[in-house]
Amino acid sequence: MKQFRPLTVDKIQQETRDSVRIAFVVPAELQSEYSFLPGQHLPIQVELDGSKLRRTYSICSAMGEPPEIGVRIQPGGKFSTFAAARLAVGDRIEAMPPTGQFVLSLDPANARDYVGFAAGSGITPILSMIKSSLAIEPGSRFILFYGNRTQATTMFIDDLYALKNQYMDRLQLNFVFSREEQEFEPMAGRLDGDKVRELYRHFGAGLRATDCFVCGPDTMIRDVTDALVDLGMPAEHVHSERFGVPRKSAATTVTVAPKAAEHAQITVIMDGHRKCFDMERDDANIVDAAAAHGIELPYSCKGGVCATCRCHVQVGAVTMAANYGLEAWEVEQGFVLACQSRPVSESVVLDYDKV
Repeated sequence: MKQFRPLTVDKIQQETRDSVRIAFVVPAELQSEYSFLPGQHLPIQVELDGSKLRRTYSICSAMGEPPEIGVRIQPGGKFSTFAAARLAVGDRIEAMPPTGQFVLSLDPANARDYVGFAAGSGITPILSMIKSSLAIEPGSRFILFYGNRTQATTMFIDDLYALKNQYMDRLQLNFVFSREEQEFEPMAGRLDGDKVRELYRHFGAGLRATDCFVCGPDTMIRDVTDALVDLGMPAEHVHSERFGVPRKSAATTVTVAPKAAEHAQITVIMDGHRKCFDMERDDANIVDAAAAHGIELPYSCKGGVCATCRCHVQVGAVTMAANYGLEAWEVEQGFVLACQSRPVSESVVLDYDKV
């Protein structure tokens, strides 16, 4: 099982008035373990006021570089406030090796058109995809549509302009601002379904997009995805990742089943080892039930978003209260989010080693 290990803060850089970029040093002996694919995220853990706090942040650096994360400072946000006010270069933060299935797989022989739609801090994983694809696939292009309130609140804008200067013919940048007037009307407003259709009328002519990556809040993801499918993009080629936990009203139940067993024996397989515990039907979820028996399973957001708790149901059946972190094909193949799962059968075997 992936474990938290201390990484040293190498650099802290103010991105905008309300966001910072944090770079880490990875020890030589952990380089292979902390390598990442563009689009993956880094689960981190800090101890604040006597309790452990876990968060997950997408990596914004290019594949092969040390991991960097972008943190938007949220009002009342415990970790973001800590990162902005108290974290210093040289401090050590516990981090789990990078994880996540919202990734761009690259091959130097590829010649593809990739499209990204990002809102706010949703640019973070897509920036890693842009940097990596342009460097590794000389025959590929990347077209970005990036929505923000104003230019001043736009994270990583300097990085994007620097990449544009380096790859003038292969990177297309389209900034959309909702609170600033624009000379070209289509670049004003929010990235919703109507805006996507309008932008494609102006910029999508002749575009042969191979894959489209969408990252932002829940409503934006839904609107953009629906519009892209309406415009002819195959649904399986539209990949999304949400930041933040969606509203409860947006949750959906998957793997629906009849009344669960009164209690079940749960077996988890991690690093080839098996651990067992009993779980009552009224227990909140498998992650919390395991913790009550002294077994720590991987997790971060506990909202069904980050997929740090992703595992495979080898035996038995579970029901998930919500799923925002797995694609349809993963659910069809038996993958679940343990932080959202309760047993249905009297015996459940979960495999954390299967990827």
